[in-house]
Amino acid sequence: MGEGPLWDGARGVLWWVDIKSQALHVHHAATGVNRSQTLPYRLTALGLAKDAGLVGVGDPGLVRLSVDADLRVSSAEVVAPLPLSAGMRFNDGKVDAAGRFWAGSMEDAERMACGSLYRIDARGRVSVVCCDIGVPNGPCFFSDGTVLTTDSARGRISALTLDADDNLIAQHEFAQFTPSQGYPDGMTVDAEDHVWIAFWDGWCLRRLSRSGHIVAEIALPVQRPTCVAFGGADLNQLFISSATIGLSAEQRRTQPLAGGLLRLEPGVVGRSSHRFAG
Repeated sequence: MGEGPLWDGARGVLWWVDIKSQALHVHHAATGVNRSQTLPYRLTALGLAKDAGLVGVGDPGLVRLSVDADLRVSSAEVVAPLPLSAGMRFNDGKVDAAGRFWAGSMEDAERMACGSLYRIDARGRVSVVCCDIGVPNGPCFFSDGTVLTTDSARGRISALTLDADDNLIAQHEFAQFTPSQGYPDGMTVDAEDHVWIAFWDGWCLRRLSRSGHIVAEIALPVQRPTCVAFGGADLNQLFISSATIGLSAEQRRTQPLAGGLLRLEPGVVGRSSHRFAG
């Protein structure tokens, strides 16, 4: 289950994780070299750290990862323990413009909508922003600070409005999709404040306007794309992670790129990733 693609411009690499295999992957854009490293626990989402390392959310909570010259994690430090109930795990996450890490939790078996959206600040303080989420994905952020978050199980993307103290004051539906369209999964915002969304079981990416209308659709050779991130020297490339979990042997035979990291040039540019402030 590929997840969490993250462009690291200083190194010219794209990081991503395989949740189920407990692996951290890195793709060097200039050379095409790919490397992977097995971790002692699951990580489900990544962010850049201010000290040139990485942060990630997973089984221990929010961790800071030190990266050596060979692009391997040499040490890890828990920044904020985030204990979850039995059967729960984290999923997608991202750093916002204020340097805070947002991450959603979910039931691993995906039977109940008992997940939450968390926000962790530079001092390791944890806030629960909203609850009763089935499968949390995204999140991503418009230039005005509006937060978008997905409940993939319900096919719904919500827009969250915060007050000056960062308290949730409003939540409304940004977009709703039917199962025939696939399930909205990970997403990112481009330089024009449009949203790019991977559609699980939808075989595609869709670009939505600021008002939530579909303005473009790109077919993909994989059934289960999971997340997207802009990267490359000019931020004009779109990297897409994908999954094989739940696919039959025949389905995997007919889509040999399933579970891989894909790259395309969508004709627009993205924004640089923010760094965690802690």
